[in-house]
Amino acid sequence: MTDKNKINQTHLIIAAVSASFAKAFDKHHPGFKVDFLQEIESHQYTFRESSSDFEEAEEVLSWINEILSK
Repeated sequence: MTDKNKINQTHLIIAAVSASFAKAFDKHHPGFKVDFLQEIESHQYTFRESSSDFEEAEEVLSWINEILSK
């Protein structure tokens, strides 16, 4: 396994666990998922507009957004 592959798998599991938490919490607190997605999108925008390189962070947030939107 390459180092890049390890990083991608780590990022993917972080996204999957985060999305799973948001989905489970939303079952008991309706509306949480919507608020969570808004926060994710806000951070995605902030990272995109930053002068720093947050490509991997944006990737994780994108995966979370994609998982929750299904």
